[in-house]
Amino acid sequence: MPRQDPTTPPPLDPASRPDLRSVHLRARGAFPGAKPGATVEMLGEVCDWQTGIPLDAAPAKTPGERIAEATLDLPVGMYSYKLRAGDRWSLDLDNPRTRSRDHIRNSVLSVGGAPEPLLFAPAPPFVVRAPEADHFILSAGLRRGHGEHLRISWEGGDIEMTRVAEEDEHVFFRAELPGPTRPLRIRFDPGPTEAFSIAPAPADDLPAWWKDAVLYTIFVDRFAPRPGASWGHDPGRDRPAGGHLDGIRVVLPRLADLGVTVLYLTPTIVATSCHRYDLVDPLRIDPAVGGEPAFERLVAEARARGIRILVDLAFSHAGRGFPPYEDVRARGLDSPFAAWFHWTTPSRGAPKLRHYGRRKDAPLLDLDHPEVRALVLAATSRWAKRGASGLRLDMAAEVPHDLAVAIRDTFRRENPDSVVLGELVPAHAHRWTSRGALDCATDFGFHDVLVDFLAKRAVPAELAAQRLALLDLDRGAPGARSLRFVSTHDHPRFASIARKHGGPSRHGLLGLFVLLAWPGVPSLLYGEEYDLFAETPVAEPEDVWPDRMPLPLRPDPAGERAFSIVRSLLALRAAHPALRRGGLEILFAEGSLFIFRRTHGGEVFDVAVNLGAPVDVDLEDDEFPAASLLFSLGEARLSRQTLTLAADAAALVLRAR
Repeated sequence: MPRQDPTTPPPLDPASRPDLRSVHLRARGAFPGAKPGATVEMLGEVCDWQTGIPLDAAPAKTPGERIAEATLDLPVGMYSYKLRAGDRWSLDLDNPRTRSRDHIRNSVLSVGGAPEPLLFAPAPPFVVRAPEADHFILSAGLRRGHGEHLRISWEGGDIEMTRVAEEDEHVFFRAELPGPTRPLRIRFDPGPTEAFSIAPAPADDLPAWWKDAVLYTIFVDRFAPRPGASWGHDPGRDRPAGGHLDGIRVVLPRLADLGVTVLYLTPTIVATSCHRYDLVDPLRIDPAVGGEPAFERLVAEARARGIRILVDLAFSHAGRGFPPYEDVRARGLDSPFAAWFHWTTPSRGAPKLRHYGRRKDAPLLDLDHPEVRALVLAATSRWAKRGASGLRLDMAAEVPHDLAVAIRDTFRRENPDSVVLGELVPAHAHRWTSRGALDCATDFGFHDVLVDFLAKRAVPAELAAQRLALLDLDRGAPGARSLRFVSTHDHPRFASIARKHGGPSRHGLLGLFVLLAWPGVPSLLYGEEYDLFAETPVAEPEDVWPDRMPLPLRPDPAGERAFSIVRSLLALRAAHPALRRGGLEILFAEGSLFIFRRTHGGEVFDVAVNLGAPVDVDLEDDEFPAASLLFSLGEARLSRQTLTLAADAAALVLRAR
């Protein structure tokens, strides 16, 4: 269940746990108005932009300023960061290096990286192994005012890098280099005279099935009833609707027909609420959803249909009924379980339990406590042994990194052909995917851009393209390490937002069209195949109960038409490797028109989306002169190399020589 935060950089690639460097930070910050005793913290890409690292601080000579120090163990990388004392934020006044995006400036800490004017380190997100190929993708930022071009040289020659994105203070460039069998030394021009050593890329350990996966998110309580039980009435906020694992099993033929390959189930453990993120017993399957027997039946039948199961585990907070919590409620700090939880440290009065969000009955677990960690790893092992092919780690950025590594190691030891997916809000996902904590991470930035561009119509295509390019640089990982979506069970549905901002004629299928043509592993929210929407969506994340409606047992005619469209899109994605694993190039983005290209192994697709008035698009291409319209959403017509798109229309065009 996500909490929002910012942007970018550290390390090298999965399998290998990179060496850490000891870095002594001495920073000076200005915090006018902050309380004298307020703790000075460092926040940024060294962590998750939310959990601060406390620093040793003392007053500086200038009133309101403080000197703060810490020794940090960090992998090679370039880290954006800021200082905070109380609610006051400050740049590091003794560090002249900064980067800025959308006029928000941060200081930059270089650990084994390039000096000014270059923003680069020989590690992710600047050095990434390309998917499906034995080469590197190198990216670097050049500070504005130091030229409009960037070249890279190595023993095999030199090439001019391609300009791919820009932000307030830097322009970013990208190039591809062959993957070496021994360390490769590279130099930049303009840039430092020193060479940077790029190590050989370790083998990609992602299972093959994941790279072609299509996820389908099921909010278990709201998806399908036990066979024969009544269904359809929305019980309202946080009230159980009676969803059952046997109900999911009954619907498997429809999901297989749709093209789904992985079912992601929200928690099915014994918990307090109907969403089950407030654990009571993470080792046991709730009898209300069918218990162990129903889960076994679901796994077996899904496997027979070629569908895998990915389960959701949330360890951040507990709920009423959790035995250690009940003991603490009865005995307070005298309970032997008191140390299992986080407590406030008030200046006056007794400490109180800290709770999740605004709740008063969801105490936060201390994931550094040995017995809590033992429970977490026992639950991880139990779910792997039940036959799950994947685990989604809730609020992964707030799980201690070493524990996240242990969770992944435990799950993949029990099931080597498995994946650990992290619900990760920060954009710098490489910090987790390249250091053994996660195999794949959610891409909330992609969700936000598509909602703003396609659903709300709040940004033009050129801004959407710029944001997507920067997000790609931030993540520093190939496509299959990003889970992408336009709807989640914690946000209003894409279709609900589109109708709210455009009226009843709007639908959510444009979002799915772009999602299924974009790199990364796509995830659909239950009901999106019916273009399901809420009449009165709630904007507050994690409280979107109108959009968590029970799935209709039988869709209406509009839902049937939507199902047919989504099934066709998924069939095209399954049939064409370029749509699953291909590279991406944005060809045109201006106003209401957005065009991008997917390429892989000789296959080339142009994907065009038009949100404005009808338009004729010139697709002339000397290298790929042949064009055929493979799929369209809305009115589209192709005449030779001219594509005509109506308003709110999209097209998938196959190119050939």
